[in-house]
Amino acid sequence: MGSRGAFENVDLSDFSFREGGQHYKSIGTLGNDSNVKVIIQDSKNVKAPEYSHTPGRIYAVVKDGQLKHLAYYDENHNQAVCIDFAHAHKGVQPHRHIYLNHDKNNLGEPPTVSEEKLIKIIKKEFHLR
Repeated sequence: MGSRGAFENVDLSDFSFREGGQHYKSIGTLGNDSNVKVIIQDSKNVKAPEYSHTPGRIYAVVKDGQLKHLAYYDENHNQAVCIDFAHAHKGVQPHRHIYLNHDKNNLGEPPTVSEEKLIKIIKKEFHLR
């Protein structure tokens, strides 16, 4: 399935895979919301995909049984919000990034209440830490 920087040209709707791009494997969808896909990537650096083949998709990125990222995508296939569980940002963990902005000077922003609910559901359904 899709990947971080693996599509040829998202702006032109060319979702063919670029040679050498990172690839992910789906391990399922959330029982009550098929728009939420749980994916894994076995490389050492796990990042949420920059683009989604499906507009409005939500990806839960897992590595070694642990939720690493929860990423939301807009109608143009771009990552709109990414919640990072791997490390703290300005003392906030998990924290959210908007549109791939990982500026170290931005304040750490915690997930919203609705995002926290979704995180709990995903962790429970897929037995994640």
